Amino acid sequence: MKMKRKASDHPQTELPSDANFKIGQQKYNEEDYDGAIDAFLQSVYFARNNYQPVSYFWLGKSYMAKHEDTKCIEAFKKAVEQSIGANPDAHLMMGEVLLRDGSTDQAEQECYKAISETEGVAYKAHNLMGLICESRGDFSSAESHFVDALGDPPFSYTEAWMNLAECQMREKNWGGALQHFRKMLVSPKKLIGIDYQKVYLDVGICLLAKGDHQGAIDNWHTCLDFNKDNSEAHLQLGMLYDAENHIQSAIKEYKEFIRTSNDENKIAKAKERIGILEQKVAPAEAEPQQARPSPYMRQQVEQQQQQVQQKQQQLQNRDSGF
Repeated sequence: MKMKRKASDHPQTELPSDANFKIGQQKYNEEDYDGAIDAFLQSVYFARNNYQPVSYFWLGKSYMAKHEDTKCIEAFKKAVEQSIGANPDAHLMMGEVLLRDGSTDQAEQECYKAISETEGVAYKAHNLMGLICESRGDFSSAESHFVDALGDPPFSYTEAWMNLAECQMREKNWGGALQHFRKMLVSPKKLIGIDYQKVYLDVGICLLAKGDHQGAIDNWHTCLDFNKDNSEAHLQLGMLYDAENHIQSAIKEYKEFIRTSNDENKIAKAKERIGILEQKVAPAEAEPQQARPSPYMRQQVEQQQQQVQQKQQQLQNRDSGF
């Protein structure tokens, strides 16, 4: 005897709002931000009373990726308004966008909201506060926030660790920055997203500032092992070789910088420097050789010399009474 299936046994049809939300997430992960924006807008449209805070949040992320910052902020604000509880991530991302646009005071406000709404330590918000302080030139406060973002050692928050070390470089605390970079290279924890070529580039700059020229050169070459087209490493090598009067090596590195860089201002300066250096090593121009006279010209010269000698002899004979 067949049993009748209950209505609850049938899978429920996915609501259009939820279906579009999933499509939007997929498009976002595929970096198809236009497709993601369209899907998230559809998700909001099909939601009851347009209540869809999660879709608004992802819509903000999509606009953020496209640098459409005004729409991005509006979407994040909608996500915050519709959220029943706290939404520190929306405040944090608004802070990132506002800092990117140079609105540091507003960015700071959003950052503090993210810190207050986060349960436990707001590591990412402290990292963002560090960047805000650094943009104002307040390096001491920036360092303090980066340290809070890192938490207890061994550190694993790669971005905050790099920010701390590079902040110390801006303060010309070369020794402190160098210690952090070297610890990154031997970290017992896997550092997600670490840019090794950037680390070796910065290590080279720190060593150069401390007077270790060969150490700087070695680290910049290691940087180029990771990426042979790292324009900044080529420029640093070119300038150091130039300062040490290794002219041919400097010219080579300047040319590599020109090939790999998009900085038109620096490219123009590198080309100007190459011109000066090439003049230094250009061989001196040889003196022009005089043309050898033809046989006819030699005969004419000899005849003229004979005539001069004959006239001189005649004058001498006359003076002597002959």
